[in-house]
Amino acid sequence: MLRAAFEQFARVEAPELDSPTYAELAAGVAGDGELLALAAQRQDGQPAPNMLFGAVQYLLLRGVEHPLAAHYPILSGAEPPPEPAFPLFRAFCLEHREAVGELIVTRRTQTQVVRRCTCLLPVFGQVFREAETPLALIDVGASAGLNLNFDRYAYRYRRAGDEILRWERDVAGVELEADLRGPGTPPPPPPEIPVASRDGIDLNPIDLGDADELLWLRALIWPEHMERHAQLVDAAAELKDSPVRLHRGDASRDLPHLLERVPAEAALVVYSTIALYQIPREGRRRITAALEARSRERPVWQVALEGVHPPSLTLTRYRDGAGEAELLARASPHGWWIEWRNPQARRRRVRRRT
Repeated sequence: MLRAAFEQFARVEAPELDSPTYAELAAGVAGDGELLALAAQRQDGQPAPNMLFGAVQYLLLRGVEHPLAAHYPILSGAEPPPEPAFPLFRAFCLEHREAVGELIVTRRTQTQVVRRCTCLLPVFGQVFREAETPLALIDVGASAGLNLNFDRYAYRYRRAGDEILRWERDVAGVELEADLRGPGTPPPPPPEIPVASRDGIDLNPIDLGDADELLWLRALIWPEHMERHAQLVDAAAELKDSPVRLHRGDASRDLPHLLERVPAEAALVVYSTIALYQIPREGRRRITAALEARSRERPVWQVALEGVHPPSLTLTRYRDGAGEAELLARASPHGWWIEWRNPQARRRRVRRRT
């Protein structure tokens, strides 16, 4: 099964997200028993390729010297050499087996992809138009909470190179872009999307005031994605002017407590971006039950960018103990592109009234 995960990563995930380095490395690991055994030490629910590659890049970013660094543009500042990277990668892993193994055992994938906000912005705008009241945001699997500050970034949506939609409230230090695929176009967000509160919950929330935790987040970014490194650092700087509340806990168990704390006058919005796969099925059922239960007292909106190949962007409206889901778009897991759906026949009842 682990071999298949690396084969899938090499064949599908890395090419789709434009990482020839990780495509090559994943293919090599798939046929290497020693490296598969090293990756197998990851915690339950953690993707083995991401953990192994993140551990290696973390050590390189921390200053461990090795010829492998030449294959990481974020470290070398140059195009990777033409020679294969896998022999050097294998040598690095075996030379630093203990350090790599400790990271795989103790850390988790908490990738903070700020560009996913290109998917969140139009949906939050839609919720604000419906609710006509400031949003109370709860991010499930928040990592460092950077996406809670979605309204502090500037956005450009392009189709075939032409700018179709732009949104920015003030001068922004972070600029995000997404390509629009297909004929659909997201509804233009209102000029202002007021936010009443910003809360995130995570098993291990990341404090970006800790340089080591910021380094781990950078290590989870794929080596060719130079722009993502810059966006992460710039978005982290925004936290100084717009702090968010991060709560350590298990969303499948602790979400009801956060739901109860949201003031009645705010629009309650719970969202997640490529995070629910880490929660067991029964835990996801408990989250749904918590949203249903809360909706007996007040409306609840759930926004989700979840799933694979490609993920779905959905908006579920909970009222009186039941939810109705609307598929809005398919999108890149990193927010690079969005294929907005035709508004006709997008809604479906997902649960019976309880």
